[in-house]
Amino acid sequence: MNVTGIIVEYNPFHNGHIKHIKEAKKITNSDILIAITSGNFTQRGDVSVLDKFEKTKAALNNGVDLVIELPYIYTVQNSKVFGEKAVELLNAIGINNLVFGSETCNTEELMKYAELNINVDHLKEILDTGLSYPKAYGLLASSLYPNDILAVSYLKAIKGTNIIAYPIKRKTKYHDTKLKKVCSASAIRKALKDKKDYSIATPIKIKNAHFNEELYPYLRRLLFTKSKEELQKIFLVSEGIEGLLIKNAYKYDNYDDFINNSVSKRYTKARIQRVILQIINNIETKDVKALKKLDYIRVLGFNSKGQKYLRDFKSDNYYIVTQFKNIPEEYKNIEWKVSQMYASMLKKPNEYLLKELKGPIIKKSK
Repeated sequence: MNVTGIIVEYNPFHNGHIKHIKEAKKITNSDILIAITSGNFTQRGDVSVLDKFEKTKAALNNGVDLVIELPYIYTVQNSKVFGEKAVELLNAIGINNLVFGSETCNTEELMKYAELNINVDHLKEILDTGLSYPKAYGLLASSLYPNDILAVSYLKAIKGTNIIAYPIKRKTKYHDTKLKKVCSASAIRKALKDKKDYSIATPIKIKNAHFNEELYPYLRRLLFTKSKEELQKIFLVSEGIEGLLIKNAYKYDNYDDFINNSVSKRYTKARIQRVILQIINNIETKDVKALKKLDYIRVLGFNSKGQKYLRDFKSDNYYIVTQFKNIPEEYKNIEWKVSQMYASMLKKPNEYLLKELKGPIIKKSK
Protein backbone atom coordinates (compact mmCIF):
# COMPACT_ATOMS: atom_id res chain seq x y z
CA MET A 1 0.00 0.00 0.00
CA ASN A 2 1.23 3.48 -0.87
CA VAL A 3 0.93 5.56 2.31
CA THR A 4 1.72 9.28 2.38
CA GLY A 5 2.28 11.40 5.47
CA ILE A 6 2.11 15.15 6.07
CA ILE A 7 3.10 17.12 9.16
CA VAL A 8 0.69 19.97 9.92
CA GLU A 9 -0.26 22.65 12.42
CA TYR A 10 -3.23 24.34 10.73
CA ASN A 11 -3.00 27.60 12.66
CA PRO A 12 -5.50 28.02 11.07
CA PHE A 13 -6.46 25.71 8.20
CA HIS A 14 -6.64 27.58 4.88
CA ASN A 15 -6.76 27.24 1.09
CA GLY A 16 -3.01 26.71 0.87
CA HIS A 17 -3.40 23.62 3.04
CA ILE A 18 -6.06 22.27 0.67
CA LYS A 19 -3.56 22.62 -2.19
CA HIS A 20 -0.92 20.88 -0.04
CA ILE A 21 -3.27 17.92 0.58
CA LYS A 22 -4.22 17.62 -3.09
CA GLU A 23 -0.64 17.88 -4.28
CA ALA A 24 0.60 15.37 -1.69
CA LYS A 25 -1.92 12.81 -2.92
CA LYS A 26 -1.20 13.54 -6.57
CA ILE A 27 2.61 13.45 -6.60
CA THR A 28 2.80 10.27 -4.50
CA ASN A 29 -0.27 8.59 -6.01
CA SER A 30 -1.18 7.64 -2.46
CA ASP A 31 -3.72 5.06 -1.38
CA ILE A 32 -4.10 6.76 1.99
CA LEU A 33 -3.05 10.13 3.42
CA ILE A 34 -2.12 10.43 7.10
CA ALA A 35 -1.63 13.78 8.84
CA ILE A 36 0.14 14.26 12.14
CA THR A 37 -0.86 17.51 13.81
CA SER A 38 0.16 19.57 16.79
CA GLY A 39 -2.52 20.05 19.40
CA ASN A 40 -3.73 23.30 20.98
CA PHE A 41 -0.26 24.85 21.14
CA THR A 42 2.16 25.07 18.22
CA GLN A 43 5.83 24.45 17.56
CA ARG A 44 6.58 28.17 17.58
CA GLY A 45 4.95 28.60 20.97
CA ASP A 46 1.58 30.01 19.88
CA VAL A 47 -1.89 29.25 21.15
CA SER A 48 -3.54 27.49 18.22
CA VAL A 49 -6.38 29.45 16.61
CA LEU A 50 -8.14 26.13 15.98
CA ASP A 51 -8.31 23.49 18.68
CA LYS A 52 -7.04 20.01 17.77
CA PHE A 53 -10.53 18.69 17.01
CA GLU A 54 -11.39 21.57 14.66
CA LYS A 55 -8.07 20.90 12.89
CA THR A 56 -9.02 17.26 12.58
CA LYS A 57 -12.45 18.07 11.11
CA ALA A 58 -10.89 20.43 8.57
CA ALA A 59 -8.35 17.81 7.53
CA LEU A 60 -10.91 15.01 7.15
CA ASN A 61 -13.30 17.25 5.22
CA ASN A 62 -10.57 18.12 2.73
CA GLY A 63 -8.98 14.85 1.76
CA VAL A 64 -7.00 13.49 4.73
CA ASP A 65 -7.92 9.91 5.70
CA LEU A 66 -6.39 9.64 9.16
CA VAL A 67 -5.27 12.26 11.70
CA ILE A 68 -2.91 11.49 14.58
CA GLU A 69 -1.56 13.80 17.27
CA LEU A 70 2.01 14.79 18.08
CA PRO A 71 2.17 14.92 21.90
CA TYR A 72 2.43 18.41 23.41
CA ILE A 73 5.86 17.81 24.89
CA TYR A 74 7.34 17.12 21.45
CA THR A 75 5.37 19.85 19.71
CA VAL A 76 6.48 22.83 21.80
CA GLN A 77 10.19 22.33 21.19
CA ASN A 78 12.76 23.28 18.58
CA SER A 79 12.39 22.05 15.02
CA LYS A 80 14.86 19.19 15.57
CA VAL A 81 12.73 17.53 18.25
CA PHE A 82 9.46 18.43 16.52
CA GLY A 83 10.67 16.93 13.25
CA GLU A 84 12.21 13.82 14.79
CA LYS A 85 9.12 12.86 16.78
CA ALA A 86 6.63 13.67 14.02
CA VAL A 87 8.60 11.52 11.56
CA GLU A 88 9.03 8.79 14.19
CA LEU A 89 5.26 8.43 14.64
CA LEU A 90 4.52 8.65 10.92
CA ASN A 91 7.17 6.01 10.26
CA ALA A 92 5.70 3.85 13.02
CA ILE A 93 2.25 4.01 11.45
CA GLY A 94 3.67 2.92 8.11
CA ILE A 95 4.10 5.85 5.73
CA ASN A 96 6.49 5.48 2.82
CA ASN A 97 6.20 9.06 1.47
CA LEU A 98 6.55 12.38 3.30
CA VAL A 99 5.37 15.57 1.59
CA PHE A 100 6.25 18.93 3.12
CA GLY A 101 6.37 22.59 2.15
CA SER A 102 9.61 24.42 1.48
CA GLU A 103 10.40 27.99 0.54
CA THR A 104 13.39 27.04 -1.64
CA CYS A 105 12.15 23.57 -2.67
CA ASN A 106 15.79 22.76 -3.46
CA THR A 107 16.16 19.16 -2.29
CA GLU A 108 19.89 19.04 -3.00
CA GLU A 109 20.58 22.17 -0.94
CA LEU A 110 18.31 21.06 1.89
CA MET A 111 20.04 17.68 1.98
CA LYS A 112 23.41 19.43 2.38
CA TYR A 113 22.11 21.18 5.50
CA ALA A 114 20.58 17.92 6.72
CA GLU A 115 24.01 16.29 6.53
CA LEU A 116 25.55 18.93 8.83
CA ASN A 117 25.85 17.78 12.43
CA ILE A 118 24.16 20.91 13.81
CA ASN A 119 20.79 22.01 15.06
CA VAL A 120 19.70 24.70 12.62
CA ASP A 121 17.55 26.32 15.31
CA HIS A 122 20.56 27.68 17.11
CA LEU A 123 23.02 30.14 15.61
CA LYS A 124 25.54 29.47 18.39
CA GLU A 125 25.86 25.82 17.37
CA ILE A 126 26.50 26.83 13.77
CA LEU A 127 29.15 29.33 14.85
CA ASP A 128 30.83 26.58 16.87
CA THR A 129 31.41 24.62 13.64
CA GLY A 130 33.84 27.32 12.53
CA LEU A 131 31.64 29.26 10.13
CA SER A 132 32.08 33.03 10.24
CA TYR A 133 29.26 35.03 11.82
CA PRO A 134 28.06 36.55 8.50
CA LYS A 135 27.98 33.16 6.81
CA ALA A 136 26.29 31.45 9.77
CA TYR A 137 23.74 34.23 10.16
CA GLY A 138 23.10 34.19 6.43
CA LEU A 139 22.37 30.48 6.58
CA LEU A 140 19.59 31.12 9.07
CA ALA A 141 18.35 34.52 7.98
CA SER A 142 18.29 34.14 4.21
CA SER A 143 19.16 30.64 3.02
CA LEU A 144 16.77 28.91 5.38
CA TYR A 145 13.27 30.19 6.00
CA PRO A 146 10.95 28.75 8.68
CA ASN A 147 9.58 25.95 6.49
CA ASP A 148 13.07 25.16 5.22
CA ILE A 149 14.34 24.79 8.78
CA LEU A 150 11.54 22.29 9.41
CA ALA A 151 12.30 20.62 6.07
CA VAL A 152 15.90 20.07 7.14
CA SER A 153 14.66 18.56 10.40
CA TYR A 154 12.40 16.16 8.48
CA LEU A 155 15.23 15.16 6.14
CA LYS A 156 17.50 14.49 9.09
CA ALA A 157 14.77 12.40 10.72
CA ILE A 158 14.01 10.19 7.71
CA LYS A 159 17.63 9.08 7.34
CA GLY A 160 17.73 5.36 8.05
CA THR A 161 14.07 4.85 7.14
CA ASN A 162 12.44 3.82 3.87
CA ILE A 163 10.52 7.10 3.64
CA ILE A 164 10.87 9.10 0.41
CA ALA A 165 10.82 12.90 0.78
CA TYR A 166 8.82 15.14 -1.55
CA PRO A 167 9.33 18.88 -0.86
CA ILE A 168 6.78 21.11 -2.58
CA LYS A 169 7.18 24.81 -3.24
CA ARG A 170 5.61 27.16 -0.73
CA LYS A 171 4.17 30.02 -2.79
CA THR A 172 3.30 32.46 -0.02
CA LYS A 173 5.74 34.34 2.17
CA TYR A 174 5.75 33.02 5.73
CA HIS A 175 4.90 36.29 7.47
CA ASP A 176 3.04 38.01 4.61
CA THR A 177 -0.04 39.66 6.15
CA LYS A 178 -1.87 40.42 2.91
CA LEU A 179 -5.20 38.60 2.84
CA LYS A 180 -5.95 36.80 -0.44
CA LYS A 181 -7.28 33.48 -1.71
CA VAL A 182 -4.02 31.66 -0.98
CA CYS A 183 -2.16 33.44 1.79
CA SER A 184 -0.18 32.74 4.94
CA ALA A 185 -1.74 31.65 8.22
CA SER A 186 -0.24 34.86 9.65
CA ALA A 187 -2.50 36.91 7.37
CA ILE A 188 -5.60 35.08 8.60
CA ARG A 189 -4.58 35.44 12.24
CA LYS A 190 -4.09 39.17 11.71
CA ALA A 191 -7.53 39.42 10.07
CA LEU A 192 -9.05 37.59 13.04
CA LYS A 193 -7.37 39.96 15.49
CA ASP A 194 -8.52 42.97 13.45
CA LYS A 195 -12.03 41.47 13.16
CA LYS A 196 -11.87 41.53 9.37
CA ASP A 197 -13.54 39.15 6.91
CA TYR A 198 -11.12 36.28 6.26
CA SER A 199 -13.49 34.04 4.25
CA ILE A 200 -11.57 34.51 0.98
CA ALA A 201 -8.65 32.54 2.46
CA THR A 202 -10.30 29.54 4.13
CA PRO A 203 -13.38 27.36 3.72
CA ILE A 204 -13.91 27.06 7.46
CA LYS A 205 -15.56 29.35 9.98
CA ILE A 206 -13.35 30.22 12.92
CA LYS A 207 -15.26 30.88 16.12
CA ASN A 208 -13.76 32.36 19.27
CA ALA A 209 -10.11 32.47 18.18
CA HIS A 210 -7.65 32.82 21.05
CA PHE A 211 -4.15 34.29 21.10
CA ASN A 212 -1.04 34.39 23.29
CA GLU A 213 -1.85 37.89 24.52
CA GLU A 214 -4.70 36.48 26.60
CA LEU A 215 -2.24 34.46 28.68
CA TYR A 216 0.03 37.39 29.46
CA PRO A 217 -1.70 38.52 32.70
CA TYR A 218 -1.35 34.99 34.06
CA LEU A 219 2.28 34.77 32.92
CA ARG A 220 3.09 38.05 34.70
CA ARG A 221 1.57 36.77 37.94
CA LEU A 222 3.73 33.67 37.71
CA LEU A 223 6.87 35.67 36.97
CA PHE A 224 6.09 38.07 39.82
CA THR A 225 5.44 35.34 42.38
CA LYS A 226 7.80 32.48 41.52
CA SER A 227 11.44 32.58 42.58
CA LYS A 228 14.24 32.12 40.06
CA GLU A 229 14.93 28.74 41.65
CA GLU A 230 11.33 27.64 41.03
CA LEU A 231 11.45 28.84 37.43
CA GLN A 232 14.73 27.01 36.84
CA LYS A 233 12.85 23.74 37.43
CA ILE A 234 10.62 24.44 34.43
CA PHE A 235 11.35 22.57 31.22
CA LEU A 236 13.37 24.60 28.64
CA VAL A 237 14.27 27.29 31.19
CA SER A 238 18.06 27.61 30.95
CA GLU A 239 20.98 30.01 30.44
CA GLY A 240 19.48 32.56 32.82
CA ILE A 241 16.44 33.21 30.63
CA GLU A 242 14.26 33.33 33.75
CA GLY A 243 15.99 36.55 34.87
CA LEU A 244 15.29 38.22 31.54
CA LEU A 245 11.62 37.22 31.63
CA ILE A 246 11.15 38.43 35.22
CA LYS A 247 12.79 41.77 34.42
CA ASN A 248 10.64 42.34 31.34
CA ALA A 249 7.44 41.25 33.08
CA TYR A 250 7.96 44.13 35.54
CA LYS A 251 8.79 46.58 32.76
CA TYR A 252 6.07 45.87 30.18
CA ASP A 253 2.32 45.56 30.64
CA ASN A 254 1.81 44.75 26.95
CA TYR A 255 2.51 41.27 25.56
CA ASP A 256 4.04 42.45 22.28
CA ASP A 257 6.39 44.83 24.12
CA PHE A 258 7.34 42.02 26.49
CA ILE A 259 8.14 39.65 23.60
CA ASN A 260 9.92 42.19 21.41
CA ASN A 261 12.20 43.23 24.27
CA SER A 262 12.97 39.64 25.21
CA VAL A 263 14.06 38.63 21.70
CA SER A 264 17.75 38.90 20.80
CA LYS A 265 20.44 37.08 18.80
CA ARG A 266 20.60 34.69 21.73
CA TYR A 267 16.87 34.11 22.14
CA THR A 268 14.56 33.90 19.11
CA LYS A 269 10.88 34.79 19.38
CA ALA A 270 9.89 31.15 18.98
CA ARG A 271 12.25 30.07 21.73
CA ILE A 272 10.93 32.73 24.10
CA GLN A 273 7.34 31.73 23.38
CA ARG A 274 8.07 28.03 23.89
CA VAL A 275 9.64 28.76 27.27
CA ILE A 276 6.62 30.88 28.20
CA LEU A 277 4.24 28.02 27.42
CA GLN A 278 6.23 25.62 29.59
CA ILE A 279 6.02 28.13 32.46
CA ILE A 280 2.29 28.72 31.99
CA ASN A 281 1.58 24.98 31.72
CA ASN A 282 3.89 24.26 34.67
CA ILE A 283 5.86 21.55 32.87
CA GLU A 284 8.92 20.72 34.96
CA THR A 285 12.10 19.15 33.64
CA LYS A 286 11.64 16.21 36.00
CA ASP A 287 8.26 15.49 34.40
CA VAL A 288 9.87 15.29 30.97
CA LYS A 289 12.80 13.18 32.16
CA ALA A 290 10.30 10.73 33.70
CA LEU A 291 8.66 10.06 30.32
CA LYS A 292 9.22 6.56 29.01
CA LYS A 293 9.99 5.91 25.36
CA LEU A 294 7.18 7.05 23.09
CA ASP A 295 5.26 3.89 22.19
CA TYR A 296 1.71 5.04 21.43
CA ILE A 297 -0.05 6.76 18.54
CA ARG A 298 -3.08 8.83 19.48
CA VAL A 299 -5.79 8.94 16.83
CA LEU A 300 -7.80 12.17 16.58
CA GLY A 301 -9.99 11.21 13.64
CA PHE A 302 -10.47 9.12 10.51
CA ASN A 303 -12.75 8.38 7.57
CA SER A 304 -13.69 4.88 6.35
CA LYS A 305 -10.31 4.42 4.62
CA GLY A 306 -8.46 5.51 7.73
CA GLN A 307 -10.58 3.24 9.90
CA LYS A 308 -9.80 0.21 7.74
CA TYR A 309 -6.09 1.10 7.80
CA LEU A 310 -6.16 1.19 11.59
CA ARG A 311 -7.88 -2.20 11.76
CA ASP A 312 -5.03 -3.70 9.75
CA PHE A 313 -2.30 -1.85 11.71
CA LYS A 314 0.26 -4.09 13.40
CA SER A 315 3.38 -3.06 15.28
CA ASP A 316 5.58 -4.64 17.94
CA ASN A 317 6.72 -1.26 19.27
CA TYR A 318 3.71 1.09 19.07
CA TYR A 319 0.04 0.76 19.91
CA ILE A 320 -2.98 2.77 18.82
CA VAL A 321 -4.80 4.98 21.35
CA THR A 322 -8.34 6.14 20.57
CA GLN A 323 -9.39 7.02 24.13
CA PHE A 324 -7.66 9.64 26.28
CA LYS A 325 -7.69 7.31 29.30
CA ASN A 326 -5.43 4.85 27.44
CA ILE A 327 -2.55 7.32 26.98
CA PRO A 328 0.43 6.21 29.14
CA GLU A 329 0.18 7.81 32.57
CA GLU A 330 3.23 10.11 32.41
CA TYR A 331 2.18 11.50 29.01
CA LYS A 332 -1.46 11.67 30.05
CA ASN A 333 -0.63 13.84 33.07
CA ILE A 334 1.06 16.40 30.83
CA GLU A 335 -1.66 16.27 28.16
CA TRP A 336 -4.41 16.78 30.74
CA LYS A 337 -2.56 19.69 32.30
CA VAL A 338 -2.17 21.52 28.98
CA SER A 339 -5.75 20.68 27.98
CA GLN A 340 -7.00 22.30 31.17
CA MET A 341 -4.88 25.37 30.52
CA TYR A 342 -6.29 25.68 27.01
CA ALA A 343 -9.84 25.08 28.28
CA SER A 344 -9.40 27.89 30.83
CA MET A 345 -9.29 30.35 27.90
CA LEU A 346 -12.69 29.22 26.63
CA LYS A 347 -16.21 30.30 27.57
CA LYS A 348 -17.28 26.69 28.02
CA PRO A 349 -14.21 24.84 29.35
CA ASN A 350 -16.09 21.70 30.33
CA GLU A 351 -17.46 21.35 26.81
CA TYR A 352 -13.94 21.29 25.42
CA LEU A 353 -12.61 18.90 28.08
CA LEU A 354 -15.39 16.43 27.27
CA LYS A 355 -14.16 16.45 23.65
CA GLU A 356 -10.70 15.59 24.95
CA LEU A 357 -12.06 12.60 26.83
CA LYS A 358 -14.22 11.31 23.98
CA GLY A 359 -13.05 9.05 21.17
CA PRO A 360 -11.84 10.19 17.76
CA ILE A 361 -13.85 12.13 15.17
CA ILE A 362 -15.32 9.79 12.57
CA LYS A 363 -16.14 11.18 9.14
CA LYS A 364 -19.02 9.21 7.71
CA SER A 365 -18.96 8.26 4.05
CA LYS A 366 -21.62 10.00 1.94
